[in-house]
Amino acid sequence: MKILLLLLCSLVTVLPLRGEEKAYKGAHLKFDATECDFGEVSRRGKNKSCVFSFVNDGTEPLVILSATTTCSCLKTEFSRKPIAVGESGVIRLVLESRKIDKGIFHRIVQIRSNSVGGTEIITIKGVSKE
Repeated sequence: MKILLLLLCSLVTVLPLRGEEKAYKGAHLKFDATECDFGEVSRRGKNKSCVFSFVNDGTEPLVILSATTTCSCLKTEFSRKPIAVGESGVIRLVLESRKIDKGIFHRIVQIRSNSVGGTEIITIKGVSKE
């Protein structure tokens, strides 16, 4: 019984270490955050922007292929240059506040890349007021 208990205790101390080791074979896009809340936005105000930071924690260079928006009120900016292993980058979204309908909004942007994770989703939300 003591041997079993000792074995279980040693497994508990080893398992978290293995869970932290994430080795992706190929490029891997990992965002710091995937949502931006603009809060209240005036339709007559200036454009709003939000920056989504990411890192390539894979084993090959990462290339962002496209960022497809669900609204003409959103513009995207990102580098088309490969992001080396361990390097970081940003995707900037610009909300053209005059183009958004009054009320609650929630918009999605699909990020296509060569990441092993496939297509990633980032979102913005808020409330548009006159």
